Formats: sequence, C-alpha cells, structure tokens
Amino acid sequence: MQLIIISGRSGSGKSTALHQLEDEGYYCIDNLPVALLPSLMEEASGEQFHHFQGTAVCIDARNARKDLEDFTAILDSLPESVDTQILFLDAQ
Repeated sequence: MQLIIISGRSGSGKSTALHQLEDEGYYCIDNLPVALLPSLMEEASGEQFHHFQGTAVCIDARNARKDLEDFTAILDSLPESVDTQILFLDAQ
C-alpha cells in the first residue's frame, strides 16, 4: 500500500500536487491532522479502497505542535506494508 505525504511552504503547490495525484487515481485528503494518519491507513487497507493507486495526504505545518513533534513516531507506527514517500515542496 502506497502513502504519499505532501508538505511544504505556503504557495509551493501542495494542493496542485494533491490534485494531480487524485487525477492519477490516488485517494487524497488535504490538511489531514498527523494524529489521524494511522487510522486513515487502517481504513485504506480495507476492501473499499482497493481500486485506488494509493493514498496521498497533505499535512500542513499548522498542525498541532504535539502532532508535528510526534511525526516520526506516528510514521514508525504504520504497518510495514505501507510504502511511505514524503514530498516537501518549496517555492521562491
């Protein structure tokens, strides 16, 4: 199961990237609180998600400070079957 996490600065194209992934067949959620990531991936492993290419979420730095501090631990708690990629966007 593939998970793409998109983050980055304001105006860097996070929403555009998320929309492109949606067009490519990913199940997408914008502004997901980090703490909900394990529950989302548990749900995404279900039968109703089998037709999606993977899951893509946009996680904003405006998430609760505690969630961002726990980001690594939350990622580590995901099942090994989740292939996670992080895409950080920046713009000038």
